[in-house]
Amino acid sequence: MAQELQEQVKQALVDQSFRTATLAQLAKDFQRCGLTLHSTDVDDLLSSIASCIKNVSNTQLQQLIYLIDIPESIFVSLSRKASFHQELSEAILMREALKVYLRHKFSEQ
Repeated sequence: MAQELQEQVKQALVDQSFRTATLAQLAKDFQRCGLTLHSTDVDDLLSSIASCIKNVSNTQLQQLIYLIDIPESIFVSLSRKASFHQELSEAILMREALKVYLRHKFSEQ
């Protein structure tokens, strides 16, 4: 993601309604993979995502990554790190927040 766009998405995540919309997008995509994101707390999204992905099969995780549209190169790069679940959670959150951001931005036009 381009640096400027990434900063705009991070700024949008400060807004409570944007975080709520991002949580809804996360829950929808997780559910499409047969997963349940156990969170109603928009302030605790990263730990909720990490907790969920730690307990899934490799097949489900790959389905989720495909559905959310995280590039395979990023997934493979992260999978080699000790902080895999935390960094993957951040990538998932940013990608889902980007979906919400772009949807909102283009609906205004």
